[in-house]
Amino acid sequence: MSTRYLMRLGKSPFEVADAFHTLDRNLLGTNSGNLIYGAAAHKLFSTRDTVVEPNRYRISAGRAAEVNAEYDGFILPLANAFRPDFEDELRRTADFLERLTIPFVMLSGGAQLPLDGDPSQLRAMEPTIKRFARAVLNGSSALTVRGEMTAEYLHSLGFKEVIVVGCPSLTLHGPGHRVEAPGTLEPGAPIAYNLETKDPFGGDLIEDAEQHYRATYIAQEHGTLELMLWATSPYEAADARLPLERSHPQFTQARAEMFLDASAWIDRLSQMEFSFGARAHGNIAALLAGTPSVMLAHDSRTLELARHHGIPHLTRGRDTIPSTVEELYARADFTEFNRGHAARFETLSGFLHDNGFAHIHDPGQESARAEYEHRIATMSFPPAVRPAWLGESSAATQKRAVLQDREVRRKQTQAAIRREAAARQKRTQGQLDRLERRIEAAETALEETRRRARAAEERAAAAEARLTAADQRLRTVSRRAAETEDRARRALRVPTRLTDALSRLRGRR
Repeated sequence: MSTRYLMRLGKSPFEVADAFHTLDRNLLGTNSGNLIYGAAAHKLFSTRDTVVEPNRYRISAGRAAEVNAEYDGFILPLANAFRPDFEDELRRTADFLERLTIPFVMLSGGAQLPLDGDPSQLRAMEPTIKRFARAVLNGSSALTVRGEMTAEYLHSLGFKEVIVVGCPSLTLHGPGHRVEAPGTLEPGAPIAYNLETKDPFGGDLIEDAEQHYRATYIAQEHGTLELMLWATSPYEAADARLPLERSHPQFTQARAEMFLDASAWIDRLSQMEFSFGARAHGNIAALLAGTPSVMLAHDSRTLELARHHGIPHLTRGRDTIPSTVEELYARADFTEFNRGHAARFETLSGFLHDNGFAHIHDPGQESARAEYEHRIATMSFPPAVRPAWLGESSAATQKRAVLQDREVRRKQTQAAIRREAAARQKRTQGQLDRLERRIEAAETALEETRRRARAAEERAAAAEARLTAADQRLRTVSRRAAETEDRARRALRVPTRLTDALSRLRGRR
């Protein structure tokens, strides 16, 4: 009989979806980086006779009973989960975990903080974070986190059962994985780079990459996928050297790529000689491909991952960022990464064993591992997404962009309506809860008043009974007093009669 695990994933690594459905159904969770740690986590738990199924990011308290009945365990891989725009999801997850009766583990949550670790932006959501952490600890021995900065933050909230395990992505090839960096990077070599679109930087490096190497921009976010499919303009580009607008050569020359599956992404990066950028999983995907990579750390989540795993990195605002790819490549030293990888893997392995879970890299799982890797190797994944509008007339491209912009606005409006409806429902429920509490309090007070009235009535009845008894005793006493008085009067009359009798006797003599 197979063991069934449910895992927080948008899709299984064995599911194939085209780009349009991927975008429409949000199978990437807005960022394809989720594919990398999701694929590694899925493989990690796919032991003999075990089936791991994705929850497609659907989680709520209402599903807990169904999951308890149908699954043997729940696996919760997370990324930067402790951030304000993830609070609702964190609250729903806490609701769900609090109702689970099957075993579950969280795999590596992270706090999204600035480089100095200041947690002030998380103050308002700390009750939710604490509730979530307590829910995890009710079912697991510890909270596993991505790095020391997150561990310190949770310690400050009073949680001591915290283990730093880094990112589960780097378990994909087991404890023996290594990365080697050749001494030189020749001009014209194929290289890849990635970009943090919310806080873009690195224009000098990207300009040098475009001029002196066969550079490919590997995009990760839904915004860029939408740009490539629909020719929309999701970003404002202050630096024209960055691939943020469709006029950039990476798009007009169909060089930019985005992947919908982790395996295809990693395979593509194995063809590169170097990779760099600010995206954590863009760089980790390269490392899993055995390709040297340097991370440009710009916040706590990228910095703590790089530090924990020994990934070569430079920190924005602290280190001088080179202006050439050649200089950056010189920083690609993997001594610490290779030296400590097995020990870091063992930390996560020990945590899983402590909580009753086996993994695919355990002794005796060789056949499961071979079967899994064979299945991945024989999959037919879709090619990289490239701009779909190349070759069209400018009018057709503009029409495509306008139609998609309308669709996006429609979805945004619907989402806003749903949020407002949910907020109203929450407010209404809160008012109902408060009203019910007031009614309960009033009923409690009324019952207390009734109890006191009954007690008062009982006391009054007892007093009346005592009064009646006292009145009866008073009448008895009064009657006895009258009788006594009467006897006294009669007693007073006896001497008078005796005197009269004596007088009469003397008169006769």
